[in-house]
Amino acid sequence: MAKYQAGMLVVYGNLGVHEIETVGPQSFCGEPAKDYYTLRPYFSDSHDRSYIPTEKEDVLRPVSPAEQITVDLEKIKTEELPAPVSNNQTVLAEHYQAVIHTNDFYEYLKLYKELSRKQIAQRGRGRKVNAMDSHFYQMTEHVLREELAATLHETQEDAGKRLAEAVK
Repeated sequence: MAKYQAGMLVVYGNLGVHEIETVGPQSFCGEPAKDYYTLRPYFSDSHDRSYIPTEKEDVLRPVSPAEQITVDLEKIKTEELPAPVSNNQTVLAEHYQAVIHTNDFYEYLKLYKELSRKQIAQRGRGRKVNAMDSHFYQMTEHVLREELAATLHETQEDAGKRLAEAVK
């Protein structure tokens, strides 16, 4: 039995908010049919679709409810973040990947705040922002903006402003 139903909005890993179009059997490349979620990017007019086997539904999660997002945005404003795990790029990449794999709104928010602060500090010292940090910053910002916009029924631009305000 599928956990999610057609019409639901879900967050699909670091790819952002998607709408479940259908849940049902699909056959690819002559393989026997099995149940898949057919996902459409929520903020895109493209004809792209993703097909996720229902047995791998743990890569999906429902968008966070507005009440929880509001609580989390208030909480992150006062959250004291720990010192960076390391200056070693390999260790940092593993840390960032681990957070991304949690597929958790608040963990993404903490990572976004961490990376935002790191970028401000780098620029303040007249240094370039590290490419890896920039990549993960953009990835988390994308997912957070989409989730905020979808849940709070606002534009992604307004969601971006709300996000920036919460982590400054």
